Amino acid sequence: MNKARRKSRRSGKSVSVPPKKTAALEKSGPDRINILLTLLILIILILIILVLNKKVVSRIFPKQSNIESQGTISIERLSRPDTQDILPESQINPPEASPQPPITPSNSSDPQAQSMARLFFVRVNDEGKVSFKSVLRPIPANASPLLTSIQALIDGLHPGEISANLLSLIPEGTEIVGARIEAGVAYLDFNEPFRFNTLGIEGHRFQIEQVVYTATEFPNVQKVQILIEGQRVNYLGGEGFWIGSPLGREDFF
Repeated sequence: MNKARRKSRRSGKSVSVPPKKTAALEKSGPDRINILLTLLILIILILIILVLNKKVVSRIFPKQSNIESQGTISIERLSRPDTQDILPESQINPPEASPQPPITPSNSSDPQAQSMARLFFVRVNDEGKVSFKSVLRPIPANASPLLTSIQALIDGLHPGEISANLLSLIPEGTEIVGARIEAGVAYLDFNEPFRFNTLGIEGHRFQIEQVVYTATEFPNVQKVQILIEGQRVNYLGGEGFWIGSPLGREDFF
């Protein structure tokens, strides 16, 4: 039988190597190169898939990608909130124009007496940008107009107001515990759910802005101090929106 011969590096003698083993050694080099090339091609394909991942997902699951894109809210800050009020349904089409009623309630003892309060809500356009809109709302005339106005704000929107694409970002379950005014500062005491907003820091900002703008409609209120269960806290939520000191309208620009 013919044998391939090879010299030993140490002895200098020739060493016999079977032909099959020699052929295997000669083939192992190209096989390794092919494996490396295959792995390199797979890595390149994986990188391309990762880069194009968003496009692929948006084509296969268009609804899911739309939901993810709406997860964040971009802010369209107006120079000042829109105070062109949305009137109550009974006043949407009045027979003739009349000036806006005053915001401060009367001191009437009549349980049926009403006054008008201006409440502020959020409007989100089709692009997810946020602006503010005021609503003129009839409220009972009593000895606690500020408390009554904030309670009306917490109660949310009426059907006619919802149709105007308005919404409230005040957390569900919020209650107003108390309200008082001292030296131009309204101290508004809320329960624990007011501290948590599912939209994070932007949601906190908007809920506080709704409260501050509604409260400062009263001429004797310039700033608002938020309290939680009677205590002053520095931040709302885990992300932290500052409420440790009185806030006025100028603090939101």
